[in-house]
This record gives sequence, structure tokens and C-alpha cells, in this order.
Amino acid sequence: MFPLLDARPLQGPTASRGVGAYVRELLGGLARAEPEWRIGVLVGSGSGLEPLPGDGGGRFETIVAWKPPGPAVVWGRLLGPRWLLGSGAELFHATFLAPPRVPRRIPWVATVHDLIPLRHPKLFPWRNRVVFSLSLAAAARADVVLAVSEFTARALRERFEVPARRIRVVPAPVDAALFGPPGEVRTGPPYLLHLGGFDPLKGVTRRLLPAFALVARRRPDVLLVMTGGPGPGRAAAARAARELGVARSVRFAGVVSREERRRLLRGASAVVVASDEEGFGLPAAEALACGLPVAVGPAEATREVVGDAGFPAEGPEPEALARAIEAALDAPGPRTEQGRARVARARRFEPEAVAREVAEVYRGLAGRAGA
Repeated sequence: MFPLLDARPLQGPTASRGVGAYVRELLGGLARAEPEWRIGVLVGSGSGLEPLPGDGGGRFETIVAWKPPGPAVVWGRLLGPRWLLGSGAELFHATFLAPPRVPRRIPWVATVHDLIPLRHPKLFPWRNRVVFSLSLAAAARADVVLAVSEFTARALRERFEVPARRIRVVPAPVDAALFGPPGEVRTGPPYLLHLGGFDPLKGVTRRLLPAFALVARRRPDVLLVMTGGPGPGRAAAARAARELGVARSVRFAGVVSREERRRLLRGASAVVVASDEEGFGLPAAEALACGLPVAVGPAEATREVVGDAGFPAEGPEPEALARAIEAALDAPGPRTEQGRARVARARRFEPEAVAREVAEVYRGLAGRAGA
């Protein structure tokens, strides 16, 4: 089998950290789950690609997607089909932005992470809305659409009327071995960790900080640590923290590397996801892999991820999230039976387990094409 996966989200700022992690971990999982396969990795011209997991023996075959200057649609419609045919790939997997056209003789899979740009258009510039609208419409026409959550699958059916037979719910892969569980005893003051950044849907100023202010009144020793780069969202969060009187208890960690993210997770008392909406819930899955308690706001997809291993807020208001946070802070830690149950739930997202589900989809399509 020779599937070709689009790895361009790993090469630049065009995709979120979550999408880049999805591609990296899926490739590593496929290399381990299907050691006899050739695996094509589509990269953009003129930019490098870091070593990929599972490629110690040169398992991946790199294919460069050359694009002429000008709009990407020129490449997608005119050049894309031609070199896709020439690549020899038996199947194409669009892991983020779907191309406008794939040759009919090549079966293809598209992963849809979320429909947030279509469901919340006011949060995005018009150019982004156009790109995502065209890409998601193209993805909905794939032979099989991989949705990373039941919530995303439902949104696909409602928005694009994609029949259920063409949608397969397969979660995002998470490297549980990287993130947990911790082997050291925590030191320093206890802290609640928020890894989602500061865009409006993360609920930082409207939900998380007011909830933390309620918690801080009863637990003045607990800190709130938040990651994410500078910008209007972080400035608004800092301003809200001052107005709520908790600025001394809030730490801004900035943009963190994978190793720094791992260190923050392994030292946290609990993790909170306050978002209105997510396509999946990567921070929650990583927290479970560490055996950590997780408090979750309204985001349905993240509530799917944690299941009965998390602490969902009973409503969207800050008071409800504050109660969930306190329950998480009071919950037994990673080295307890409950902590081990969280780690066991996170194994559902192991890259090799996810890759086996994706490989099953590939085989079904390849068999159909050869019939």
C-alpha cells in the first residue's frame, strides 16, 4: 500500500499546533502499525521538514508539491491532479486543507478537525473564511471524511449533508508516552493549567478568569498558568486578571515547545478547558495521558474526550466552571486508581491505535478502487 499524506501543516504557520501534531503523530503511528507500507509525505517546495517519528529507517518517501507563484487555486486545479497521478500514490489523504480537485482514479480521504470558521465567521478575516469555506466544501466530497469527534461529524452532516456512510469518526492521535504519567513529585505552589491560547472561543476573559477569581477566594495558594503568544487576546486576559484582583495569581507562560508543554503538564495539579467550542480537545487528552484531573466548559467535543474521567461544568456560566475546577483540584492525583483510569482512557488516542483505524479506511478505499 502506498498512501500519500499531506504533511505541509508541519512546515509553517498555516495550521494550528493541533493540526501539526495530528499529522506528525499519525505518520508515526502508521509507520509502526503498517511496517510493510510505503508512506508518501507531501511537502511544500522551499521549506524543510523536521525528522518524523518512526522514520529511523527512511520509511517515508518525500514528494514535493511545487506551486507556481500566485493563487494556490492554480496549483490545486491545474498542476495538482497531474503530479498526484505521477506520484504513484494509491490513495491521497488531505490532513488539513483539502485541494479543490483530486483525480477520479485516486481515492482520497479528508480529515476535518472542526467547522469553526463557518460556524463563527465573525471571528475570521474574509480571506480566511473564503479559504476555509472552499476547503471544507471540497473535504465534504472526499470518498471518506474522517471527523475527529462525534461533534464534528454531526456538524458535517448538518452543514454539508454528508451521508453517515461517508463519515468515519476517528480521534486525533496523542503521544501519551510523551506526556505522562509523571514520575517525579511536584514541587512549588499548586497550579491550574490552561493550554488553549487566547482566541475568543477559548472563553478566557468571559468564563475562565471569572471562574478562577471565585476559586482563588477560597484557595489563595493556587496559581493559574496560561500558554499562548502575545496579542490582543493575551492583553485582554491580563487586563481582566487585574480587574478581577487575581493578577498576582496568574502566570503567562508564552508560546511553549513540546518539551516545555510536557513539563507544565507533569507539574500541574489540574487542567482546565474553558472553550465554547472545539473540534477535538488536545489539551484534555494530553492531561488524561498524564493522569491529571480535567475541568471542562461547554465544548462538546472536549467533553467527549474526557468522558466520565473529567469534570464537566454543569452550565456555561463562570460559577459552574468554578465548581468543576474545584472538583478537579480536589480529585485524586495521577498515582491513584482514578489517575490510572484517566491514563487508560487516554490510550484510546495512542498514535498506533488511531493509525490502525485510519489504515482500515485506506484499505477499504484501495480495495474499492481495485475492484
